[in-house]
Amino acid sequence: MQVWDRRCLSTGEPAGILTGHLHGITHIDSRGDGRSFISNGKDQAIKLWDIRKMMSNAESYTARVPAWDYRYSRYPQQHNQLRHPHDQSLATYRGHSVLRTLIRCYFSPAYSTGQKYIYTGSYDSSVYIYDVVSGSLVEKLKGHQLAVRDCSWHPFDPALVSSSWDGRVAKWTSNPDCVQETSDVD
Repeated sequence: MQVWDRRCLSTGEPAGILTGHLHGITHIDSRGDGRSFISNGKDQAIKLWDIRKMMSNAESYTARVPAWDYRYSRYPQQHNQLRHPHDQSLATYRGHSVLRTLIRCYFSPAYSTGQKYIYTGSYDSSVYIYDVVSGSLVEKLKGHQLAVRDCSWHPFDPALVSSSWDGRVAKWTSNPDCVQETSDVD
């Protein structure tokens, strides 16, 4: 992944490189602290990055992995074991699936959660919520019939909405015991 400094765009060169994803990136989200961000990749992984770990262009490494097209086929099982030999990410989150569309990922809101979660839609019609520190799956929200491409966590209230290829928008709210689907908008 190439990182660009907006102050130096006239040079035509990226400020540096971060390596770790094996296939293309579908979305990035900044933590807003000036150094951390996450990326969702076609390699079925979200990666947490620290911009201070990037390498110069001369030091960049590419991984040699077999090509496949995420738009038309399932992710090959044998690719699940592959890791970039020079992975610079701080953490990797796995479980969701990125197929046939560009699935987005986000940090949970600072005000209500302290950004301690990462959440994403998934081709398997669910919303995944991961713990940033442990990397464990905290919750898998099921209720859609087709791929969940995008979701959004309310900045102050304990509510999340997800949109799916099934044409539905679901609102999820939390109670002390679990997260529940509370309504649909058709």
